[in-house]
Amino acid sequence: MKFILAIFFSAIALNTCEKNSTEKAEETILYVNSSKVDCTGVGKMKCLQTQESVTLKPNDWKNFYGNIEGFEFEPGYIYKLAVKKEKLDPATVPADASTLKYSLVKVIEKNKDEKMRLDDTWTLKSINNEAIDSETFKKQPILEIQLNKMKIFGNDGCNNMFGSIKSLNKNNITFGALGGTKMACPNMEISSKYTSALGKTKTYKIDDLQLYFYDADGNELLRFEKGGLK
Repeated sequence: MKFILAIFFSAIALNTCEKNSTEKAEETILYVNSSKVDCTGVGKMKCLQTQESVTLKPNDWKNFYGNIEGFEFEPGYIYKLAVKKEKLDPATVPADASTLKYSLVKVIEKNKDEKMRLDDTWTLKSINNEAIDSETFKKQPILEIQLNKMKIFGNDGCNNMFGSIKSLNKNNITFGALGGTKMACPNMEISSKYTSALGKTKTYKIDDLQLYFYDADGNELLRFEKGGLK
């Protein structure tokens, strides 16, 4: 009789454990951005950027320090995933690891991220619809856009410059304050127009190998051509 009762209570305990395990898991929607970014965990690493949301919010990405079991990431695409999120027992998880486990249920959407075309080196061709003559500069003005760091680099025809991308989606882009070297060169007024135009930029368009920046009223500020120095 005691043996039968032991089996009975063991079965109840096992069923309760399975039920609790199931209750810990829930299905949710997870968006994955098109490129990994530098992040710091135990050391320097590359992290996915994700959003746990029903609808995608262009500037609401957060670093994702773990893995999504069963998911193979391909750069250049924005994913909408159905995932199972499971809470793990903290006692079984290393101190530097997440207590949440994500497992892929299915890929709902996989869309090419058109803004990734920005990620390149661009040669400045015109300012305020006026073509520039590269011969008037000490060096050819260029703009290098690095989306994985949300940074820009380049030069204004005289000084090297760098800055951040404050916001970005498929139509809009804004930049933070620019830093750079402080050399004096001829035609500094044109260099100043260039950096000023970057600060006023609100939207962009890529047409073939041309990149256009526009202000809030839709006026063309800058035009670039894909490629570095020529």
